[in-house]
Amino acid sequence: MTTYLVGYSVIGFLVLFVVFSILVKRKILFGNTHCMQKIFAHPLLHYSLRRIGSALISLILTILVTFFLIRAATPADATCITKFSGPHITEELFNLQCNAWKEEMGLSGSILEQLVNFFYAILPFPKLLCRTSLDINTMLFTVSDCRTFIIDFGKLSDLPGIADGTYVLDYMSSRMVTSFKIGILAVILQLVIGYPLGVLMAKYKGGILDKIGLTYIISIDAIPGVAYYYIWMALLCGLCALPYQYSENDFVSWLPAILTMGFTGMAGIAMWVRRFMVDEFNSDYVKFARAKGLSENRIMFTHILRNAIVPLVRSIPSAVIGALLGTYYLEKMYSINGIGAALITANDSHNTSLLQAIVIISAILSILAFLLGDIVTALVDPRVSFSSSDS
Repeated sequence: MTTYLVGYSVIGFLVLFVVFSILVKRKILFGNTHCMQKIFAHPLLHYSLRRIGSALISLILTILVTFFLIRAATPADATCITKFSGPHITEELFNLQCNAWKEEMGLSGSILEQLVNFFYAILPFPKLLCRTSLDINTMLFTVSDCRTFIIDFGKLSDLPGIADGTYVLDYMSSRMVTSFKIGILAVILQLVIGYPLGVLMAKYKGGILDKIGLTYIISIDAIPGVAYYYIWMALLCGLCALPYQYSENDFVSWLPAILTMGFTGMAGIAMWVRRFMVDEFNSDYVKFARAKGLSENRIMFTHILRNAIVPLVRSIPSAVIGALLGTYYLEKMYSINGIGAALITANDSHNTSLLQAIVIISAILSILAFLLGDIVTALVDPRVSFSSSDS
């Protein structure tokens, strides 16, 4: 009861906050109150609300496309025949098992009923979910493991090594934690190496470091990504004797995946930092600063670098959030039980619930990353306008 009360209270508060902010912005409420206008009519707040509204529309379209495509590719009746038919299975037992499975997987009823139920399941409202199992001898269902979820992505079925009826959220949360631990360390490595390298390449344009850096960047663009991963695997695991297989309790076994992701991703960061800084070198404000007698180091780090990294700031939220989703190739190469490998497993086993969950969570995180990128850019770049015409 407490979970329901807190959940619905938070949702109600958010709805009221949005409505109240719009009314204050339009001066229907507190039109002459400076303090309320300053807080609830702030341009950045309404810029963010507009972005969230656009993101929700994109998310709804993604959910609709995912829903229909997956159901078209995996008909429920055909899956029932494969899963429950057998020489000793009566028609009554087959129908009972099939209907129970459809109900548990959200595949019962008409396509419209499934769609409505699916939207309700993923809306952030508290829901009590239970696992059910059929006793073939008594033909009775038993209920167990009842828990309250905010979002319901359903249960797993026919997934290798995983018991039927396991909650999708439980399965995905453990996989996402694994992907994130590897991914976030790789992102940190990319930023720590990529930004300074790009600065040095721009500062010493045409020098040895710049030529080596450009050669490395060009090689990454020229060589297919999968082949490049295997080159790093050969260097790290073959030449440097790092473990080929990931182990949760052995940090050294994390290094091949982290270094492969980090050394590959930092090239793009270095390239863009260098490009933006080189463009800034010819700006009027740089020429004016030189005319005033400012040192090259002060011009570079106080003026050029600050302006050059603004376009790259928006990529940081995307990189951090993207770490939750993992990467299929690296997780497959190093046997990492992350979310990237789970997508292929779900597709191979025709697991409808898991496929839906991965696609929708990926869409949510991607939209959130773009939203945060827009907001961060708006915060650090005074040239960004918050007017609705520019959103």
